[in-house]
Amino acid sequence: MASITSLGAGSGIFSADLVEQLVNAERKPAEIRLDQRQQAAQSKISAFGALRSALEGLRSPMEKLSSPEGLRAFTASSSNEAVTGVSIDQSVVSRGSYSLDVTQLAQAQSLASVEFADRDTTEVGTGTLSLNVGGVNTDVVIDGSNNTLEGVASAINDANAGVSAGIVDTGTGYRLVLSSDESGTANAIQVTVSGDGDGSDTDTNGLSRFAFDGTTSNLTETVQAKDAMLEVNGIAVTRSSNTVEGVVDGVTFDLKSLGTSSVTVDRDPDAVAGRVQEFVDKFNALQDVIKRHSGFNAETGKGGVLSGDSTIRGIQSDLRSLLTTIPAGLEDSPVRMLADVGIKTDPSTGKLEFDQAVFKEQLAAEPAAVTALFAEKDGVEGVAARTLDRLDDFLAGDGVLSNRTDGLNETLGRIDDQREQLDLRIQSYRDRLVSQFSAADSLIAQLNSTGDYISQQLAAIAPKSE
Repeated sequence: MASITSLGAGSGIFSADLVEQLVNAERKPAEIRLDQRQQAAQSKISAFGALRSALEGLRSPMEKLSSPEGLRAFTASSSNEAVTGVSIDQSVVSRGSYSLDVTQLAQAQSLASVEFADRDTTEVGTGTLSLNVGGVNTDVVIDGSNNTLEGVASAINDANAGVSAGIVDTGTGYRLVLSSDESGTANAIQVTVSGDGDGSDTDTNGLSRFAFDGTTSNLTETVQAKDAMLEVNGIAVTRSSNTVEGVVDGVTFDLKSLGTSSVTVDRDPDAVAGRVQEFVDKFNALQDVIKRHSGFNAETGKGGVLSGDSTIRGIQSDLRSLLTTIPAGLEDSPVRMLADVGIKTDPSTGKLEFDQAVFKEQLAAEPAAVTALFAEKDGVEGVAARTLDRLDDFLAGDGVLSNRTDGLNETLGRIDDQREQLDLRIQSYRDRLVSQFSAADSLIAQLNSTGDYISQQLAAIAPKSE
């Protein structure tokens, strides 16, 4: 077969450029159709991705509002933060007022040894230190490898006995300081010595210089272990920590200094309204996405890539139905629909409008009914609970969005296959053209040669002029 570069050598008529023009004319319509189908599929995949993101955004506030806790919110305050701070557990706290009188703060015990000349040279003795904190006993062995002040401190810290050891430079010497990790009298430190290398476990020589067990007090108590003591509404309370829990359900008092303070826990309607506002905002954002990808643009005169798509229409219809109908079981409730709590639909845009004042008023007057409207309670699913279930269906791995996206990806795969088939067909077409043009070129060359020969013969036999 002749190469495409030799075309026209015999006739001057057929050329490689002509072949490429014919090949491009054959390829271009098919490529345009494939490009259009590919672009349409990719645009739809992108649109469904945006729709999925918007649905996931709506799911978050719906999940919060689908449980009764989502319709509960409290705030706590202290009249004297310098004396008492306060924090609450939203899941169990209730309204209440509490008068506090703090008469003693909890503190952790600290003990100090006698003074030593240095921290890492002088031997302090060998044996076993038994540390008892909170009823838990821990043995610390002191031998020739760690019988300095620094060695004892490191051994105690490594033992994790509930005691922290440090060394204080007094200016004239060094003292070992032991501090309980936890405050309160129950966490006071006892140190018993056994196997002291000097033969006595209680004297003021050798390792027994660190004994402090109620009988032998060779360490000095520099800070006494104390419990926190306070009165809550006139009731005496004692705790080992300044973080006082369990006195009132869901309320933690943070004691800071001695004195009095009043703590108030009340409902926080603004916080609940904020959660509902988040739902409204996310729903409206979803409507924007739906409109952008399926609505009609009057300026361009074109619809979105999902215009007329049954999937997006079905999702929009399902959500609107869930948000505008009375949940089963709430027919006789004083609060039956979102409109009853200030959430209405703008008929011109399909978006929600939220009147927070109406919502707060209903929440104060009918807290149980408002909770039932949104959340799942006593076997009855409210608006948020039902919508959450439907959103999970939409977003599931085998849900409508995944199915549509999978189908579009399969379409892209088929388009790739068709491009390969087109390449093969066009190559075959090019080969045929080259073959046909080569044959025609050869024939024309032969005809030209024959014509030249005949012309020569005729010229030879023609009479010559005298």
